[in-house]
Amino acid sequence: MKIKHLKEKANSEWLAYQRWLPTTLRAKAEQLGIPIVYLVPLKLTKTAPNSQITRAIEECNQRFDDLCRFIRSSNAGDVSKAQAHKAARGLLEARGVAQGSLAGADSSDPEFDGILDQALGIHADQHRAEWDKVYPNADRLPEALVSAVQELLVTPVGHETYHLFSDAIDRYKEAKEREKRQRSQTDVQLQRQLRMLRKDFRRLDDFLAFTGNKEFTSDNCSVSLRRYKDDLLKKYANPQTVKRALVPCGAALRMFANEVATNVAVTKITIEGQTGAKKQRLPLDTETELPLLWAAAHDNSYDHFFRLHVFGIFSGSHASELVQTDVSNVFPDKGYFVSGGTKTEARRRPIIIVNHTHKELLLKFANSADEGTSEGFTSVCGFRANQTESRHSKLLKEQLFKATGNPNLTAYCLRHTAKHLGEVKGVANLPAFRRMCGWTDKDSKVTDDYGRAGIFSNAMISEYRAITEKLLEGLPDHESRNPATSLSKVVPMQRK
Repeated sequence: MKIKHLKEKANSEWLAYQRWLPTTLRAKAEQLGIPIVYLVPLKLTKTAPNSQITRAIEECNQRFDDLCRFIRSSNAGDVSKAQAHKAARGLLEARGVAQGSLAGADSSDPEFDGILDQALGIHADQHRAEWDKVYPNADRLPEALVSAVQELLVTPVGHETYHLFSDAIDRYKEAKEREKRQRSQTDVQLQRQLRMLRKDFRRLDDFLAFTGNKEFTSDNCSVSLRRYKDDLLKKYANPQTVKRALVPCGAALRMFANEVATNVAVTKITIEGQTGAKKQRLPLDTETELPLLWAAAHDNSYDHFFRLHVFGIFSGSHASELVQTDVSNVFPDKGYFVSGGTKTEARRRPIIIVNHTHKELLLKFANSADEGTSEGFTSVCGFRANQTESRHSKLLKEQLFKATGNPNLTAYCLRHTAKHLGEVKGVANLPAFRRMCGWTDKDSKVTDDYGRAGIFSNAMISEYRAITEKLLEGLPDHESRNPATSLSKVVPMQRK
């Protein structure tokens, strides 16, 4: 596959990035002492994966664009500090001078002047009064750029004192993506996590577009976050929406302040009313709606994914756990399965197989690797594991309305039903019930540790099974094929 701007040499294994400056900028670049061919090493060999090469090319494209913007704006005779530092990096790289080359060097050493001349060329002495006479056809570089170049020459990599918002955001994105890749156990889980992460990345891009790429200082961070919060409050009536947009921005700035710019303090921004504005998600009506869904879970006319989710009521499971559950973690002989990848280790827990129908649904894709979502992983939900969370939410809402006639029910209502059902049956206060549903308990360390250990004793499973049977009390038996128990005989309630 041919990659644009990739430079390969027949006598070398190392790759480079080569790109000519636009024709309209070449004359100006020569006046500024900037080579018209931007040629930099990629520090990769020909055996490197295409993904690494493409990523390196994209980074060079960005630096090349920064250099072009500097050349275009140099006629004004002034460049902002942010632009100057970006252009200075590109200038040093284009001229083959490493950052920090003059760190600790003696200014009286002839090598000092040689490196400075290599970095700035004729512009190293442009501060002298006779410079215009010596070079009548050349233009001076903006002083901000010269200062930035000199600062980078004496500053080793990693010891920079000048940073931008974009530095903080880029570092945050890299750290979060690396964290998701390290913690994800399957490709399905990784893709779901990255989809969720891209939402935060878009929020960060919106923040940067609103504030501009400012210098990373305490004042700029605090003022920008406050202004952005005020702007969000004008756009959105729901404080929770404002919080979702603001949280990753504050997290990115605080991470950079803690790890890199340790002299910067970032103010924590709070949003009034965000707790009171939370939506109230009611549980199912256990007398009318729960029996209808219980019958739907045993009806083949309903979606397989929806039916599994209904069975999840009795364990506090949610859709994300189900789609990330591998069929290899279903143990029908032991009467339970282990939930899939979750945000917290405490939720990776054994879940009781309710009945034969539940077992058949869990094992539907066990014998067909082609139905799996990636090599070495087969979700109990089959092809649904490849779909987005929004598609799952829409599907569940449609099926809930089909079964109950209530248009207000959502997937969250099923999760809240687990706790409500536990209270109705008198088991909500049992520590085992909380562990069975994956809810953390500050007073019980085993709640957080048992899932990580992956050890499930017979006593624990027996206790969970007894609680599950208690939750199922009063529900009809739909295991038999008696037509009288078919869902076709059940009339959904119509809600206005």
